[in-house]
Amino acid sequence: MLKDNKIFDAHIHFNDDYKYTEQMIDPMIKEAIENDVEGFLCASFDVKSSLRAVELSKKYGGIIFAGIAIHPNDVSKTDLSVLDTLDELANNKEVIAIGETGLDYFYTKEDAALQKVFFNKHIELAIKHNKVLQVHIRDHVDSYEAYDDVIEILKKYSIKNVVIHCFSANTEYAQKFLDLGCYINIGGAVTFKNAKTLQEAVLNIPLEKMLVETDAPYLTPHPNRGKLNEAKYINLTVEKIAELKNTTREEVIKITTRNAKLIFNI
Repeated sequence: MLKDNKIFDAHIHFNDDYKYTEQMIDPMIKEAIENDVEGFLCASFDVKSSLRAVELSKKYGGIIFAGIAIHPNDVSKTDLSVLDTLDELANNKEVIAIGETGLDYFYTKEDAALQKVFFNKHIELAIKHNKVLQVHIRDHVDSYEAYDDVIEILKKYSIKNVVIHCFSANTEYAQKFLDLGCYINIGGAVTFKNAKTLQEAVLNIPLEKMLVETDAPYLTPHPNRGKLNEAKYINLTVEKIAELKNTTREEVIKITTRNAKLIFNI
């Protein structure tokens, strides 16, 4: 059982073997635990990383939990038959989420239709297995087309627990997701000096609907931006949220961890 005074990192990629070696994981987890981080959701982006997330969650039982999915940037590299593998993996008790899945128009929209097919299939998997759906959304600067498309798709389903991973839009879109009952995951980008729009959105997102994440090894928070992100750096995100919300670090930890325990049933 997670303690309310410890941080739950609701999105990290210990399974990213492009950035993390096997030898890095043990000391990284140890350092994180020494810095008040007690649990992690290891999110996935393809079949290999999904298998690895489950493997890690079995090795570090009660500390690492697994999310399984095909990232929208990877849908063109595979076919729908891989969903059978995810369907089978979802039977593992260590799997608490289907994610990260969603829509990403940042690099190209040429496969937008296929991304939507995979996203719908992932939602159906989450409903079938009663797992949390963790949604990735990325678009061009000042464009919210991917956000609008995600909202349109989510409205078609009756799904209880949805987490918007690494939210980076504005207050208006934060409210749209809150109106759908979604939880919103805040990552290291909130610490960036140029993240005024996101910081304003955080001011308007109730802590009771918020989670915290690293998205490590990516999106390293200030002042370590540009370095490889590590699990312990989530403290910088927590501290920035506390500053923006005019509350204490302890309050942010208590409420976001309680949220994680509630929606992930851990």
